[in-house]
This record gives sequence, C-alpha cells and structure tokens, in this order.
Amino acid sequence: MIHKNRIKIGAVPYLNAKPLIYTLPKDDPNFQLSTAVPSLLAAQLQAGQLDVALIPSIEYLRKEKFQDENYQIIPDIAISSHGPVRSVKLFSQVPIEKVRRVALDTSSRTSRALLKILLAEKYGLNPEYTSYEHRSPIRNTDADAVLLIGDAAMQQSDEGWYTLDLGEEWHSMTGMPFVYALWVTKENAVLDYITQKLQQAKQEGLQLIPEIAQIEAPKLNLPESLCREYLTQNIGYDLTKAELAGLRLFYNYAVKLGLIKSDIEIVFTKTRVS
Repeated sequence: MIHKNRIKIGAVPYLNAKPLIYTLPKDDPNFQLSTAVPSLLAAQLQAGQLDVALIPSIEYLRKEKFQDENYQIIPDIAISSHGPVRSVKLFSQVPIEKVRRVALDTSSRTSRALLKILLAEKYGLNPEYTSYEHRSPIRNTDADAVLLIGDAAMQQSDEGWYTLDLGEEWHSMTGMPFVYALWVTKENAVLDYITQKLQQAKQEGLQLIPEIAQIEAPKLNLPESLCREYLTQNIGYDLTKAELAGLRLFYNYAVKLGLIKSDIEIVFTKTRVS
C-alpha cells in the first residue's frame, strides 16, 4: 500500500482529457478518480478535497491561492493547442468587430481570460461580459456572442454564426502554443509516485486514442473520425519549452489586463523554472 488513504485525483469530464486518465487503474486501491468542471477542480484542490487535479492554467497563475502552500506542476503534461483547438470557441450573432456584450461559459476561467485578451489585444474591443450557464440555447441569450468550451463547443454547429476559435486566434496573434490545463499537486510523501503514474497514464493513453475516439464519439453524438482528429491534431499533451513560453506570454497579457497579479514562479515537482 502506497498511501494510507486513497490518492484523490480530479480531472475534467471533456474529451480532451480522456487520453490523460483513460488508463489510470480504475481498480487500484491507491487511486480515487472524480471529474468536475475546470473551475470547480481548482477550488476542490485548494480545499484539500483532491490531492492532484487537472486545473485551468490561469488558476495556477493565480499564485495568491497556490504559491504559499507549495503546489507544483506535474512536468511534461498539459492540455494545449498549437493552432485551432475546436473546443474553445466564440459564437457571435454579429460580426466580431461589432460585439458589445459577451456571455461567458463559467466552466473555465482560463478560456474566459484568453477571450478577454484576444478581444482587447487583437480586436481592440472591451465588451460587457456576463455569464452563460447552459440553461438555454445560446441563440436565446441577450448577448451578441457566447463563449463555449469543451464538448459543448464541438457539438455546437458553426452554421449561422460568426465564430472565433480561440486556439487559432492566439496562435495567429503570438505564434505560440496555448496551455489550457495542467496537472497540479501539493508537495507530499507520495509526490514521485503520483508524477510517475500520471506520466505513465499519458503515454499509454496517447497510444489508445483510436479506441478512446471509438468509445467517446457515440456519447457525444460526434463522428468518430472527428474525435480522433481532434485528439491527435488539435490537442497537444506535452509541456515543453514552447508551451512554457506560451504560458508565460499568456501570464504577461493577463497581468497587463489586470486579470491576475504579477510576481509568480512556475514550480515543477522535480524541476524549478523561474
């Protein structure tokens, strides 16, 4: 037995996370896996309800929450894009330059911050922002545009909308990848074990993407080929120098717009990158 209590792992329920958690042993007495929307995972991690969580990148960058308690990033793993992402999109009823009111999906603060950065820095816009709770079709909102993330963004047809793919827009503006989520954990006695298991799960999951797409496509009412293409061509799972550079640039823009505070340090479970 590695741990006197089961290691509580939290991940998002979206298709893009499946390769990272698909092979985590479901019957291993050391692990207890749960899923929740990204914004809730960060709160659960901070509250001690989870030992490790796949949280939005901006939550880690909000270091007033995590710095003092020595939370660290599991190295070499992320959810990112190097261009179009498909699952983080703005659907607008008017041309983008005429957008004055935007309803934001409340599930992820990273995507909300990214949209604000893109509209301000690339389009010179500072619209009014409200919340979208998925209680009604996006066409029925009183906003000019609606931000959707995750599987809902992929299920929503582009037809009849002006759309922005936020991954594509970020790459067009910066030439860099964008990091949406990171595995984050608190320093503890089984840190090396957690790191090893999550990195192993990633490598195994990437090899099983065709199987994952076949299983998940019917659940999402999406073509299997689209799910497979999304997981292999739109989403990246590495955390290299390129992704870190994109993450730091995102951080700089977020500080500039007052979305987060300055003076953070990115800390890994085995490597410290200042």
